[in-house]
Amino acid sequence: MTLWIDAPQTLRAIAPDARPGRTTDSPALAHWNDARPMGGTRRVAVSAFGCELPPPVRASLPPLWVNLEYLSAEPWIDGCHGLASRKPDDGAVEHFYYPGFTPASGGLLRERGLIASRDAFRAPGNPERWLTAHGFDVRPGERRISLFCYPDAPAARLLARLAEEPTPTHLMVPEGVADEQLTAFLGEALSPGARARRGALRVERFALLAQDDYDRLLWSCTLNFVRGEDSWIRAFWSGSPFVWQPYRQSERAHQPKLEAFLARFALAAGAPDASAAAAALMHAWSDAGEPSPAWNVYAAKLPEIGAAHARWAKALAGSTDLATRLVEFCETRLAA
Repeated sequence: MTLWIDAPQTLRAIAPDARPGRTTDSPALAHWNDARPMGGTRRVAVSAFGCELPPPVRASLPPLWVNLEYLSAEPWIDGCHGLASRKPDDGAVEHFYYPGFTPASGGLLRERGLIASRDAFRAPGNPERWLTAHGFDVRPGERRISLFCYPDAPAARLLARLAEEPTPTHLMVPEGVADEQLTAFLGEALSPGARARRGALRVERFALLAQDDYDRLLWSCTLNFVRGEDSWIRAFWSGSPFVWQPYRQSERAHQPKLEAFLARFALAAGAPDASAAAAALMHAWSDAGEPSPAWNVYAAKLPEIGAAHARWAKALAGSTDLATRLVEFCETRLAA
């Protein structure tokens, strides 16, 4: 198996051992610009997120071509999952694979043993020891929040609200996130490892973490702000409450994605007040609004919201994961 990628340097930020040409791991890694005819015994080509296959690959497609799409909670994906499309120019058949939250979808990414690792990590004192070992300044009695958002999130308004609260908060923000808003709010730029305090809020910058370490950061926090898709699904498996910011699209095309997720969360939560508080804050956060009023209600309901997230994560963990479903999907199509 070979992974062809156009930005291996981005992958290395979360997988430090990933190197083009490396063959000791599965899959091997290769640069997109070096793509060549597939040939050999390969039977499946998986293209991610609708990317255009390089000409050498397109000209030498194996028996099965699968397009792995973006994750969405929208109900229409169940009907589109697995559909095939024949390309008019060369007759190639592309099969659409949609990750999702139901048995009719392609499932959710989850490694073997992830939930057991998370639960073992959360033994008393482990999160604090891990944070300290990775350079974070841990202090007793603080609420721990991680922040990973797009530049248009109303981060500065949230920081101002947290600084005014009676509850002390330790906010951990990776490098390259909310730079302008952080600098404007703090009056200084923070490099990785730097810290600053404003009122009840302590802000700490950190360098990008490998994927396993980012998981452990999420597992160590009271609340996680996440964005897009990758950090979103990692937040699901944390079992902790999270605030999701979908990627903003023109004509508010991101809004149905948020609404669909919130509808599924409300159904899974079984707690109308908790799901309503989560919806209000995520709408304010995703629409670059004023988050303070929604935050006040959300913070008061945080234990109830956290319990709802934990129940949903447990239920989702009982479903077959995406990789297993994808293998089964390919085997079924190849046998047809």
